Amino acid sequence: MRVRTKRNRAAAWLEACLWIAGCLSIGYCGFIWGRAQFDQAQANWTLEHVLPGDPGIGAPKGAAEGSLVGRIDIPRLDLSAIVFEGTSDDTLARGVGHLRGTAAPGERGNLVLAGHRDTFFRELRGIREGDKVRVKAPDGEYQYSVDSTSIVQPNQIEVIRPSDDAILTLVTCYPFTYIGNAPERFIVRAHFTKSVEQSF
Repeated sequence: MRVRTKRNRAAAWLEACLWIAGCLSIGYCGFIWGRAQFDQAQANWTLEHVLPGDPGIGAPKGAAEGSLVGRIDIPRLDLSAIVFEGTSDDTLARGVGHLRGTAAPGERGNLVLAGHRDTFFRELRGIREGDKVRVKAPDGEYQYSVDSTSIVQPNQIEVIRPSDDAILTLVTCYPFTYIGNAPERFIVRAHFTKSVEQSF
C-alpha cells in the first residue's frame, strides 16, 4: 500500500512538473511572438514618420545591432516585414536582419537580408522568377526583380560576396518543413530595377 502511495505521489509530482514546464514553454513562445509583433508595429510607424538623416535609422556603416533599416515587401506573396540591422538571434526573432557590411537599400553592391524560414520568411517557399521585391528605407523605396532561387550549403559564402551591380540576396534556412536546425540555405537573388524617392 505504501509503495503504491509513493508511486502515485511520484506520478502526480511528475505530472505537475510537466504541466509547469509546458505552461512556461507556451508563455515564453507567447512572449517572443508578442514582442516581435510589437517591434514590427512600432518600427512600421517609425518608418512612415521618419525624415531622411534621422539618427539611428537606415543602414549606414557602423549602425547599431537591432536598429531600424527599413521594410521588405513582396506583394504577390503577401510578405511584409521590418528589417533591422544585424543577424543576431535576438534581431532575427524581431524581424528580418540586414547582414552587417553589405550594401544598404538602393546602393550599388549586394544587399543581403536574412530571416527565419518559420516566421518572417515563411512565404519565400512560394517565390518565383519575376516576382517584385520592394525595400522601403527612410530615403525612398527601392524595387528589385527576382532572377533566381537556389539551395546551398551554409559554407557557400559566395552568395553574400560584394557585387559591382545593385543586387538583393535573401537568405533563409532550408528545407522549409525541417524540424530543428535546417542543414541547407535557400537563396533568392534579385536585381535592382527602380527607385521611388520619398517626398516630404
